[in-house]
Amino acid sequence: MRGQAYTLEGVLAAIVVVTATVYGLSAVDTGPFQTGTQQRTAELEGRASDTLSLAAETGALHNATACYSVGTPTLTGNWTGSSTEFESMLNRTFDNQGDQYNLYFRYWDSDADTRQTALVSQDSPENVAERPADAAVATETVTLTDDMSARIGDCSATGPSLSAVDEYFAPDAKPDSIVYNVVEVRLVVW
Repeated sequence: MRGQAYTLEGVLAAIVVVTATVYGLSAVDTGPFQTGTQQRTAELEGRASDTLSLAAETGALHNATACYSVGTPTLTGNWTGSSTEFESMLNRTFDNQGDQYNLYFRYWDSDADTRQTALVSQDSPENVAERPADAAVATETVTLTDDMSARIGDCSATGPSLSAVDEYFAPDAKPDSIVYNVVEVRLVVW
């Protein structure tokens, strides 16, 4: 009888210790320590990824990609009345918060063996080198086909098909295919 009492007492004590440990661990953050810079980078990365995902889902990213061409002013994110929906998304998400960013379009060259990169954001190439090493990066892919229309004027009107536009920044990577080019949109925020 005495043995059963000691056993019961031991089991109850173990339950109390385990419960206290679980409760204590749930009250304390046991994740890795992050500095303020790491937390900010993670927060910017989430916002950048969400912005690109939403722009891809709504078609705004495709329209901005189809609007950009050789000789076109860079995509600035400024709300001037002639900006694309994607630019207004950048404005609301980053420009209004005082964040800086660079936007790159990476695409296949005409021989489809190498990739080229175009800087299409408001920052000049001199500012690219000044961005911190811990900048947040998000990417999204846009597939362009031969029969898709280029965006012209203030990007609200549709123009000729991409394969008929001479000033378009990306060449037809595979002329014998329906796919015109695959553009990786990379957003770097700091």
